[in-house]
Formats: sequence, C-alpha cells, structure tokens
Amino acid sequence: MTTKTLSDNDKRVIRIHADWARRTGVTAATLHHRRENLRRLAEQLPVELLDATAEHLDTWQASLTVSLSSVRTYTAHVKSFYRWAVEAGHLDGDPSARLPSPKIPPRTARPVSESDLALLLKVAQEPLRTWLLLAGYMGLRSAEIAQIRREDITEHDGRMYLAGIGKGQKPYTMAVPAQVVPYLAAHLGTARGQLWRAPQGGPLRATHCTGEAGKLMRSLGMSYTLHCLRHRFGTAMYAQTRDLLVTQEAMRHASPQNTRLYVLTSRPETTAAIDRLASASLRGRKGAA
Repeated sequence: MTTKTLSDNDKRVIRIHADWARRTGVTAATLHHRRENLRRLAEQLPVELLDATAEHLDTWQASLTVSLSSVRTYTAHVKSFYRWAVEAGHLDGDPSARLPSPKIPPRTARPVSESDLALLLKVAQEPLRTWLLLAGYMGLRSAEIAQIRREDITEHDGRMYLAGIGKGQKPYTMAVPAQVVPYLAAHLGTARGQLWRAPQGGPLRATHCTGEAGKLMRSLGMSYTLHCLRHRFGTAMYAQTRDLLVTQEAMRHASPQNTRLYVLTSRPETTAAIDRLASASLRGRKGAA
C-alpha cells in the first residue's frame, strides 16, 4: 500500500484517542505502540481514519508482511481504536468489527543455553551485561528493565530488592540474586529517577534494550532475542524446583498455562517411562522378524 501524509483531522483524532487511552491506565509502552500503529494505519489508508470502511481495513490487514503475532497486535490496536470511536460518538458503526484476529500457533520455549549465556556475559559491556543478568537471572522483560528507577531498589535485612510495575500494570517486588547485586549496585547513584537513559539523553525504552541485546547476539552468531533470556529463567527455575506453580510465581504470570510456554523441559520421568515400556515390550524379542 502507498503511504500519505497524515491529515490534521487524523492527527487530532489520534491525539484525542491517546489521551482517552492514557486516562484508562494503559502503560506508557502500550500508549506508544497504539499511537505508532494508528499513525502507520493513517498513512496507508486512502481515506482519513474515521472515513475508513470495512473493505479499507481488510485491504490494510491483507497487505501486512510482518509475523502473525505482529498482525494480531496491530489488529488489536486498530479494533480498540474503532470501538472507542463508536462509543465516543465519532462513528455510527465499527468498520473493524469483522476484521479477523489471527490465531497464533502454539509456541515452544527458546531458552538461551548456559554456554551461550556465559559467552554473552563475558563479552557484553555495561550496562548491557547488567540487562542480560536481569533478564536471565530474574526473568525481567525489556520494558521492566528499561523503567527501573533508583527508588525502586531497596535493602531489607541485608537483601537487595527490586520493585516495579510489570505486564498488565501489576506491581511486583523481587529479591535480587546475590550474584547480580554487584552489577546492579554499580549503576546506583544517589539521584532519584530512571536508572538508565537513552544514548541521546532521553528516557530509555524497551526497544533500545532489545535492540542492543539482539545486536550482540547476532554478532556472536546467535539467533536469540533478549526475551529468550526470560525463557532461560523459566526453564532453569522449573528444572531446579520441578514446581510449575513456584515457577509461575517467580515469572509473575497470571496462569500456569502462560508459564508452561516459557519452560523447556526434558521430562526425564517421561523418557524413563518410555524406556521401561519399550524394554518390557521388546524383552526377549531381539532378532525377531
């Protein structure tokens, strides 16, 4: 699809919608993505946002060349916008109502291997090394790393704790592993506010953390992302505890079904059972036709 310059009307309606979304309590990251998705949509539509028909939106969705997961995300932002437009009285009907939301195939965990993690930590420079540690040993998401503030880090009874706001605006408090404490402590100043800033001096964003980690991983011939270190955390936690509920709590998931997607297990008990079954069934039949 061709792109066009945003009209004043499109800029205005995106601004009004973003102000409404902010007042509902969505995260800054969600608000940023909502604006960007609506801006791209407005650039690609042959009409203004509020003049779009179901056919326009269907053509837009069919033109997307990103992953199914991204198509699903983009579609969700667009559908949320048009539902709001109807409820706010800007439209009589919702042109996105019949826009399909793609089903995402079940995914499997892709944890960073222990040897690869060791290499990453060996060659990474600060603050990237600390970001890798926070993702791999505490399971922090990129957005959670980016938004850490000095006042989020406290000490109680000789332990360092990190507090923050996680996915879905859920607050969390986690003990910082003793081995991670020296790395994180090295970045603590006395001033309140965001712990790290972007290279240009503005607020650090999750995309910068993800981008820097991905750049290092690719330079080492690895096909991981920063989020794969969260997979590593979940997998290692389950391997140590064999308790999915404990792992769920550590990863701050709403349900164990979510946690299961992050845990790669060898299931040694299953393997042993399969071996016993084969041994019992085939005993004495060696060499049989």
